[in-house]
Amino acid sequence: MKDSEIIELNNTAKILGLNSRVHFYNADIIKVVGDIAPFGKIAAVYTKNTFSDFGKDVTNNLKCANIKPLNFIMPENAVLNLSSVFDIICVPDDVRAVLIFDRELMDLAAYIATLFKIPVIFALDCINTDGVLCAKVPFFWGANKSETDFFSVDCEYHVVISDNACLFGNKTEQYISIYCKILSLIDYRIRLAICSGNSYEFERNIILNAIKIANFSYSANNLLISGLKIELANLASGGEVLFNSAEYSFKRLTGFKEEKDIRFSLIKKLINLYSLCVSEKDMPFTVPDYNKRVKELADITKSDDGAFLKGFAAQIKALKGKDLLSVKADLKDDINLISEEFKVVEENYSKLGGNPDADFAPYVKALKLCGDLPDTVNFMTVIRESGFLE
Repeated sequence: MKDSEIIELNNTAKILGLNSRVHFYNADIIKVVGDIAPFGKIAAVYTKNTFSDFGKDVTNNLKCANIKPLNFIMPENAVLNLSSVFDIICVPDDVRAVLIFDRELMDLAAYIATLFKIPVIFALDCINTDGVLCAKVPFFWGANKSETDFFSVDCEYHVVISDNACLFGNKTEQYISIYCKILSLIDYRIRLAICSGNSYEFERNIILNAIKIANFSYSANNLLISGLKIELANLASGGEVLFNSAEYSFKRLTGFKEEKDIRFSLIKKLINLYSLCVSEKDMPFTVPDYNKRVKELADITKSDDGAFLKGFAAQIKALKGKDLLSVKADLKDDINLISEEFKVVEENYSKLGGNPDADFAPYVKALKLCGDLPDTVNFMTVIRESGFLE
């Protein structure tokens, strides 16, 4: 990545008020670690594959730079929750930073860094950017679940971008990951209309502009920069803009599994549902069966139904007295435009090697329920209230 592009990213962070929290580099990772934690201990966290590939070399190079790495190799499929995180990784009090090379370990690294008040140093070596800058860390439902679903992150991020990052990663998934945020912006407008709150207008504009640039020219470089700008804007909103979305709720319900081509199928179905809902004036058709939905949510998350009952109560209270026909009317033109433009998105996705006809059958229930999660109100919530999901 060019120096000018690193400057552009750092300037975006500054504009968003994140210049003390986020820094981008096009430099040697060992030098960056040395500048941040000179002569100090760092926790270097790896997946098994990453450590096998180059962990020993990194360890030797860090030691040569007078840095003391404490290596932690994560077991496969390790999940993060409050009760087990330090069974997985035990970090001493005097570490100065957390170093990672795997995007899937960012949640873990950000959580530890927040608790210890130390920075995260991340070596980004591909174009896939989802989760690079955590605003909140998700804790999974099920056995030993935490009382809350999210832990707010408060740490510094130092992102070192490899010169060859644009040559690696899944370009197809990065493209649709960026584009689908256009529905996240619609979802957040729904939240504002029903619940009010901070509009994060500037952050939303940055996300929208990043989507437009990536869709206009989906080169690897544009996809990388646009994805990082979206991450910055979401971090600046404390995660509120994107984490409220139907897409993110779907990811929560499916355990954050990144199945190939499923995100595209999800977005296509969401757009069709949003378009159908805004085209119909009569509502509701059928009163939602909240009790049945609570049971389905408990089943799909392997959890009890208490949180979901409270979540529905909060949603229903927020919806009371709201003119949903007016809410739909305000978004109709934008949703119809998105629907029309999606034909081009589908063509682009196919050109990039994606399969627009992936089997979505195993995920229908998660789609149905992605407007129902506690502390969220998105367009799928409105569609549910309109009776389209019964």
